[in-house]
Amino acid sequence: MKVEWKVDETVQQKAWAGIRRMTDKVSGMVSGADIIVDLGGGAGWFGVHLAKNHPRARIVSVDIVPRPGKPEVAHVKGSALDVPVANGKVDIVGANAILHHVPEDLDKCISEIARILKPGGLLLTQEPLANNPPARLARGFISTDIHEEGERPLPYAVMEKAISHRLEIKKVEFYFLTSYLIPHLASRMPALKGMALFLVRFDEKALTKLPGLRKYAAYVSIVARKPVK
Repeated sequence: MKVEWKVDETVQQKAWAGIRRMTDKVSGMVSGADIIVDLGGGAGWFGVHLAKNHPRARIVSVDIVPRPGKPEVAHVKGSALDVPVANGKVDIVGANAILHHVPEDLDKCISEIARILKPGGLLLTQEPLANNPPARLARGFISTDIHEEGERPLPYAVMEKAISHRLEIKKVEFYFLTSYLIPHLASRMPALKGMALFLVRFDEKALTKLPGLRKYAAYVSIVARKPVK
């Protein structure tokens, strides 16, 4: 039986604020983007967010099962391992929680991203990580209606190695030590809301002040640039 994944919206907004800020930063790091690809994008919401500073950009959501919904997004059927986009045409690739779905083909996926990016183009990937104790416990014992069975989040070092083989990593941010599940728990136990917000702030400070704890983070943003030759 799958558990319905619900969140307390106030806690969710606070907990994920840093991740959204990173998406905004990446949108602002490119000048005059023409094409933004949302890899495995579904309805394309991540691509829309990345286009925040680029009102004239073409947003393309590439997915095995396209899910049209947003009128400003072009929906294309395709795989992260065989992206139906020409070489060197894309300014920004967004890959939100995609890499851990292709752990055996990670190098191929990064190769495809590098192929379609323009020289100087950016990748933003935001991924769950393998070694966060609360998240590992939940994945081991709880099945939800939004998480696919058999998901295998990767260690940061594995993604770093694959990405840096073809792209230059420019920025990395880690998120969540104790608070990854807190928005969900607070939705079911409102009395936890005050504690939840405290844990969100605690995690942000701990990951900033104590870098050694980052190996236990639950989520990461990685920004990488295609070299200009």
